[in-house]
Amino acid sequence: MAPGSSLLLGLKLFMGFLAAAWVSFWILKPTKSWKRSWHLAEELANDTFLRDCGLNVVVFCLPVMGLAILAYIHMHFHQERKQRKLTRSWDAAFSRPIIVKSLIGVISLGELLAVSLFLCFVSWTYYSDVSSDFKKLVPYASLNLNRWQLKVMNLGIRAGTVSEVCLTVMLFPILRGMSFLRIFGIQFEAAVRYHTWIAHAFLWLCTLHGVIIMFIWGQKKVLLKEITTWQRVGRVNLAGAIGLIAGLTIWITSLPVIRRKYFQFFYITHHTYIVFIGFFLLHAGEKHFYLVFSGVFLFSLDKVLCFIQSRREVCIVSARVLPCKAVELILPKEPSMKYKPMSTIYLKVPSISKFEWHPFSITSSCYQDEKNVSLLIKCQGKWTKALYSKISSIKDEKLGQLKSLVVAFEGPYGPSASLYERYSNLVLIAGGSGITPFMSLLNEISSRSSSARSYPTKILLIYCIKRTQDLSMLTPMSALLHPPSPKLKNFNMKIFVTQDEESPGAAELLDEALQLEKVTFGTERSHISVGIIQEGLLWRATVAALSFTVFLLSLVLLSNIFVHQVHGKPNRKAYPSWINELFVLTSFIIAMSCSAVATVLFRYQSSRKKHKDIKYSESTKQKQGSSYETDQKCSLPIRPEMYFKQRPIFSDVLSDVSNGSTEDENIGVFVCGPDPMKESVASFCKGNFKIDNCKTGSSFSFVFHSVNFSL
Repeated sequence: MAPGSSLLLGLKLFMGFLAAAWVSFWILKPTKSWKRSWHLAEELANDTFLRDCGLNVVVFCLPVMGLAILAYIHMHFHQERKQRKLTRSWDAAFSRPIIVKSLIGVISLGELLAVSLFLCFVSWTYYSDVSSDFKKLVPYASLNLNRWQLKVMNLGIRAGTVSEVCLTVMLFPILRGMSFLRIFGIQFEAAVRYHTWIAHAFLWLCTLHGVIIMFIWGQKKVLLKEITTWQRVGRVNLAGAIGLIAGLTIWITSLPVIRRKYFQFFYITHHTYIVFIGFFLLHAGEKHFYLVFSGVFLFSLDKVLCFIQSRREVCIVSARVLPCKAVELILPKEPSMKYKPMSTIYLKVPSISKFEWHPFSITSSCYQDEKNVSLLIKCQGKWTKALYSKISSIKDEKLGQLKSLVVAFEGPYGPSASLYERYSNLVLIAGGSGITPFMSLLNEISSRSSSARSYPTKILLIYCIKRTQDLSMLTPMSALLHPPSPKLKNFNMKIFVTQDEESPGAAELLDEALQLEKVTFGTERSHISVGIIQEGLLWRATVAALSFTVFLLSLVLLSNIFVHQVHGKPNRKAYPSWINELFVLTSFIIAMSCSAVATVLFRYQSSRKKHKDIKYSESTKQKQGSSYETDQKCSLPIRPEMYFKQRPIFSDVLSDVSNGSTEDENIGVFVCGPDPMKESVASFCKGNFKIDNCKTGSSFSFVFHSVNFSL
């Protein structure tokens, strides 16, 4: 039973308090009063068991960890609550497109405000630090710098300080299972671009930091000496140089021209972030590392949980080969595993590649089929072509002993709430493979009980394809349209074939596409009782709290035991700086190990409880019947409107939707396709954010939502 609204309100208020406290710390950090008070607080903390290291962790890491833990709890209790209708609310205003055509895509009002506030904060931090340094220019003992050289050196140093602000939040958008941004309805695929924006700013600042400082060293003829010396105490310049090289390697290989053509190379080199973070710790020191540690900790914990989940493998239950060079895969899952529409799953096929992982949109609903999950994969690269060839070769073989195809997985990952439930009138616009996220949405609407949720009463699907044979991409929707669901009686579809002329057999081709045969796979004994399972949100909150507590206790204990004390205070000159970094690294490894062990034990107990005496292969055979099957032959009850050799004019299509609207509610417009399609729809929604229908007297808005199906 879902808890009362008072509990959810309390969680929101507490999360707001933690977020405000964390932001306030960062805003006050560059000020003189903060620096004076902070030095005093560290001296007082050194007289306690917590020590200065524990104080830094509590102040700069605990608010973020607490926010994440409360977000997981809130999402767990909120996911079964009914979504409110989106009428005249701030949500609609924040979703309004403001910048339609740009190098970074469509920018909404909410995104523009967030970017503006972040830039103001970065500018404030840099200005405060630089102005403070210029008022009190402290000469370097090892360098005889004049006044202008001191100023330039401080400019470079503070560029590195500001880069820490970017590094602090850079890893939050790419959290998968541990993502707390989903509480705002932000999907992982959409959040990746926030990571890209912040990463570009971060690496520009890091490069500026390194270039300016090396320029001054070059002026004083000490560049080689400074960059090759490993300092015993303080900043380690060599570690900074190595970290900068690792960061530039990641940056260059992340450029679209390299990432799209050589994805595997990009994927491998991106893992040099481990080198970068390690040498950042050695270069900046443990106190600066505590500032960014919350993001590093959550990201590492997320990777540990993903790694544990990915060790499990399943056998594909069945597959279907489509004429448009696509395959539909059916994977087994635990009946207790629930996921939201438009969720994604990461897939690896060891027989194709032991290292490549690729994300795909789920096309099924967990309420449509409790034991299986469906994926639709189109050939768009070497890996997907290899998968298509493998499935096709198995399909073409003669009947005999059924082969098995083993895959590994991560996920599913998706939004914490279904945004489409906020609208009575829904427009879905898809191009090519962009239809896949909407299949799960439509299946969700048709399969859920009417008493459970409030669903859109009117749905329009606009689907754009290049060739007539691409109509077979609609094959997974055959169960949805035959017979049509009562909840989809106001469902209309418009199909635009942009490159082919109209042919007499186009309608028959669509019918044939909905009758394609499936091939059922065998299951190996070691995999037959394993379905896709995933830890719940409450477990993520528990393991996050456990691991962070272990880290803090380990760090404080190591500091109290091994750091030499002089008159009750740590004597930092008695030991090298790397000792503190070693304490951080050791505590981090202990915390991650505890979280891994706890997760493995939890999964083992859950697996034992759920899978005892279950023989999945027998239940599959009884359900499937034979190795090949054909869907029941039938024709579409309602023919979609088909247009050939033309592209949709979205202003005309969406205007027709507005003319037929009689309710005083907003129209949700979800777009999944290429950037030009998104820009065209966003331009219309921007210009028609508020519409007054003179005939009916109703007032409504087109609320734009961009859906990504690829990274």
